[in-house]
Amino acid sequence: MSSRNILGRILALEIEEKILNGAAIFAFVSVFFPWVGGEWLGGKTVTFNGLGFFTSFIGLTVLLLQTFILLVTIIPISGGPAVVKKKYTNIVRLLAAALSTLLTVAIWSVLTKFTFEFSRLQIYFGLYGTLVGSLIVSLYSFLRMQEERRTEAKDLFTHESNLSAEQNFPPEPEQPENHRYR
Repeated sequence: MSSRNILGRILALEIEEKILNGAAIFAFVSVFFPWVGGEWLGGKTVTFNGLGFFTSFIGLTVLLLQTFILLVTIIPISGGPAVVKKKYTNIVRLLAAALSTLLTVAIWSVLTKFTFEFSRLQIYFGLYGTLVGSLIVSLYSFLRMQEERRTEAKDLFTHESNLSAEQNFPPEPEQPENHRYR
C-alpha cells in the first residue's frame, strides 16, 4: 500500500481518533524527555528520562502501552490484520491507557517523594507530558467507547421499533380514488 494512501486514510479518521492517536504519540515521545534531574550528591548534575534512573521499568511499560495503542490504529490502516477485534478496540485501548495513566501517576508520586528528600533534584516536563498524554488517551478512549455503546443502543431500539411497526400494522391496501364528488 502506498504511503499516499495511508496518509489519506489517516487524514480520513474521525477527529476523536486523531486526538487519541496524537496524544498517544505525545505520551510516547515524552518518555524520552527528561523526567527527573538536578544536582546529585557530590555536586554532579544529572538528568534522567523515562528509561533511565529507577523509573526505567515503568517508563518502558508506559512506552510499550502507548505503542500498542498506536498499533491498534496503524496496522489496520496500513492494510494489515486487526490487532484487536473491532468490537473490543475501544475497551482494550481504554484499559491500556488507564494502566499507562496509573503507572505514570504512581511514578510521579514516587519521584515527588524522592525530590523532597533530595532538594536539589526536580521533576521535569517529560513526566508531565507523559501524564497529560496518557490522560487524554484515557479520556478519548472512554468517550469513543461510550459513543459506540450509544450507537449500538440506538440501533437496537430503532431496529426493533421498525420491526414491531411492520408486524403490528400491515400496510393498508390501496383504495381506488373516488371521483364522484368532484
